[in-house]
Amino acid sequence: MGGLINMMHEHNTLSQHKSPKSNIKAWNMHTTDNKAGMVLWLKWAILVWLCLIVSPTVAQSEMDASKSLDAYVQVQQWVRDWDVPGVNDPEIHSVSTAVAIVTLRLDGKVIGRGSSASFKPSTRHIWEATKGAIERASAKLTGDHDAMWDEFISEMASQITIAVELAETIVPMSESELTLPGFGYTPGVLGVGVSRGDRLEVLGPESMLIQNTDMTQAAMALANGLAGDGSMVLMDPKELASNGFSFYRFEPVVLAQPGVSMGASFIDRGGRFVAPNEIRMSTIGDMSRNIARHLMGRRWAGVEGYGFMGTLDPVTGKSESMFASAFEQAISAYALLRFGELGDAEIHRESILTGVDALRDLSTVEDGEELPWESDVGSCMTVIALAQIQLIDILGDEKLNALRLRTLDKLDSLYAESTGFDESVPVGSHGLVVHAMVQAAKLDPRDRTSLARSAMRRVFDETPVPALVAQMPFLGWAQQELESDASDESMIDALNGMRGLVWEHQLKRDDLEWSDRDLAGGIVFTSSSTPLPSWLSLRPLAFVATMLGDEHHTPGTAGSGEVPVEIGRLIDAVRYVRQLCATDEVLHLYASPESAKWGVRKALWDQRMPIEADALALLSLAETTRSFRSIMGRTGED
Repeated sequence: MGGLINMMHEHNTLSQHKSPKSNIKAWNMHTTDNKAGMVLWLKWAILVWLCLIVSPTVAQSEMDASKSLDAYVQVQQWVRDWDVPGVNDPEIHSVSTAVAIVTLRLDGKVIGRGSSASFKPSTRHIWEATKGAIERASAKLTGDHDAMWDEFISEMASQITIAVELAETIVPMSESELTLPGFGYTPGVLGVGVSRGDRLEVLGPESMLIQNTDMTQAAMALANGLAGDGSMVLMDPKELASNGFSFYRFEPVVLAQPGVSMGASFIDRGGRFVAPNEIRMSTIGDMSRNIARHLMGRRWAGVEGYGFMGTLDPVTGKSESMFASAFEQAISAYALLRFGELGDAEIHRESILTGVDALRDLSTVEDGEELPWESDVGSCMTVIALAQIQLIDILGDEKLNALRLRTLDKLDSLYAESTGFDESVPVGSHGLVVHAMVQAAKLDPRDRTSLARSAMRRVFDETPVPALVAQMPFLGWAQQELESDASDESMIDALNGMRGLVWEHQLKRDDLEWSDRDLAGGIVFTSSSTPLPSWLSLRPLAFVATMLGDEHHTPGTAGSGEVPVEIGRLIDAVRYVRQLCATDEVLHLYASPESAKWGVRKALWDQRMPIEADALALLSLAETTRSFRSIMGRTGED
């Protein structure tokens, strides 16, 4: 109950959910001694305090928090007893709601869900929803009802986690809303209802989050269920409306147990809102270590050399494929190697060893895997990752050396000064090729510097500043590492312009409805009518984090010049990265919480976890740490 009480104040006033009201335009596209450590921490604390803007606190729903708590306690009692009162028992009447949805999970999987709704609030809905959930769960139980049955039921009921979604009102959709994607609302915060005749069916945001659907998709599924014969399956909401269907939305209070025997918490978009003041230097270090641990846990557990597995669906606890692509394998190894360079703790040493082992696995092609040296982007990313290892260590390792030679051969076929980039290379990967050419100097005596410079200049000349984001982070890192080009003013101006556009398209807290405050700090890349951020924000962020520590891009000291402003913007972005990480309350949605913990989701409403998202998040945080160390070492003297 502690988790409930702590959040009651935040949920006690009124607000209305709506899609982000952002005014932005959509965009296509190691250690120190104690004294030194204290000084660094004080500077950091002051900067964060100056840069943070506290957003106003408004409540999640019209539903009063104390009433929601009363309802949850009642549901919990019935579930633990595995019994609900009869229809004539006055105990069935509790808090008055228009919508009540009860979801029961066992071992992370939904075993029962019940719902009850009406246009006029009723004191019976919570009872009806709980009764439905228990009945559906009981129908799945098998076994003889012998002397041990009651003991089995009692033990099972104690292991079930509960989620309730409650709303006091249900509101009709306007005709204009029916034509908008997702009815014009951000996914995962509102529930949807569909009626036909005297029947009304509802679906809460919890269900939409695990099904990866928006409100429109959920409404169409409900309408098809009401039709019962599949005759409406191809109709859009406007067509369904003309066939007697009506559409509604409701704004629920959601309470859920994050785990067995834990008190319930108020839930926002499936999880918990990460407040800006939670992002501190220690937070960034903790995030890095936790994401690194998660990433290392994504390797194939069998004897085969599959390396890292593909995208994880935490709702089912399964990966979409036994192995990731060559590019994804290599960028994951690269992220672990770069993170491992930041310190000498056990987690750093383990990360380096895992990164090296992953590259060895990449050199062994199992059935079904693509040959990394036949993939343009896979070869380039592998060269970049291998460059983090000492050449003498590579030459002494048969697998790594074979991988080095083959991927370098592929790299040399991807660009020629006379003809430019090979047609097989995607335009968005030209920066990746340039970075690989720069890094190849660490792996091979052949001098590719002139060729890399030619390729880099071509990319900058042919790419408008707004489109440079598609080349990040690799083009930026390549420009920074080529010494003679590191201070090229035209390239610096272009990259600074790109960063400016990134910040222009960053969602600001003051531009968002209360229900969408968890999107703050994300970068928008789509031109849809409801622009929303996702894990793709991490691609430019990884290099923008590097730019903070580079005086060519961010002159000044911890308290002067452009540094304080850029720190504030970056901290907002890091807050969004933290929001994308699956921790705390959001784990209640997952079949295997431990394997998913600290994975980076595709979006706050899409629980799938691409391994590239983990790698880019780890790289972004590692570069942020490097930049802070660089800034704290500046004296401000010429």
